[in-house]
Amino acid sequence: MNSRTLVKETRVLAEDEIIDISITKVEESLQIPHGVKYSFNYRVKPASSEWKSVIRFDNAHEIRGHKKRDHKHLFDDQPVEFEFISLKHIYKEILILIEQNRGFINEIKRH
Repeated sequence: MNSRTLVKETRVLAEDEIIDISITKVEESLQIPHGVKYSFNYRVKPASSEWKSVIRFDNAHEIRGHKKRDHKHLFDDQPVEFEFISLKHIYKEILILIEQNRGFINEIKRH
């Protein structure tokens, strides 16, 4: 089976907030048992700089010292493994994290 891009889009949440989504169907393997390579990248545009990645879920690369490929980066912290449930679940989780961290995100956007 060849890989096949299913989704490659940018969802605009506000003029200074976007989510870049990339989803590619791949052969199921030990590394990618669900057969999907993905990246969800929530970015904001601070007043005085370029777009900044704030929340990212992906399995695009392996992380040394981690057993699972599925991981998330929250506010530039170290990657954290998570249990893959579904792509829809990841998208909902990003929206929840945005809502829960709205004050911090607005502070990032002000600088």
